[in-house]
Amino acid sequence: MAAAYTAGAARLPFGMLRGYVGTDLPQHNAQVRQVVCPYTSESLATVPALNPDVTVIHAQRADRQGNVLIQGIVGAQKEAALAAKQLIVTVEEIVDTLDAPMNAIVLPHWVVTALAVVPGGAYPSYAHGYYPRDNAFYQRWDHIARDRATFRRLDRTTRPAHVRSRRIHATDRSRTRFTG
Repeated sequence: MAAAYTAGAARLPFGMLRGYVGTDLPQHNAQVRQVVCPYTSESLATVPALNPDVTVIHAQRADRQGNVLIQGIVGAQKEAALAAKQLIVTVEEIVDTLDAPMNAIVLPHWVVTALAVVPGGAYPSYAHGYYPRDNAFYQRWDHIARDRATFRRLDRTTRPAHVRSRRIHATDRSRTRFTG
C-alpha cells in the first residue's frame, strides 16, 4: 500500500518494490507485475498507483491556517494524504503555531479539503502525546463486530470521555485558510 500511495502522491502510474519478486503473489494478484530497471537490468515488482477520491486521517494538531502536524508512528498517512483528490483531517486540537518537532510531518494547508476538531478521534488507537491505544477494546472488537446489537450499543456513553466531545471546523480549499 505504501508503494502504491507513494506513486499516487508523485502522480506516477505505478510504484516499485523488491519484496514481491520471486514470490507466487503475482499468480494470485494480477495487480502485481514486473518491470526491468533500465539502469541496472534488475527485475522489480510493480503495483498500480493509488489515488483515492478521499483520504481521511487523524492527526494531533492543526494551526489556524489549516496546516496539519502528524507525529508518532505515522505509517503511510502522508503518502495517502498527498495521493488523494480530497483530504479530510480530524485533529485533537487547533493551535496558533505548530512548532513541529524533529521527524514530525506537516501537511500544508493547500492539500487539506476539510478539517474537524475531534478529540479522541483516533480511538481506540492512540494519538501520540494525547492518549494511549486501548488494547482491551481491540481484544473485545471481534466479539463486538460480530454481533449487530452489541455494535449498535457503541454510542457516546460507552466510549471514553476523550472520545465523546465533537466540535467541527472546515477549511475552504479556494481560500486555503482555516475558518474556525
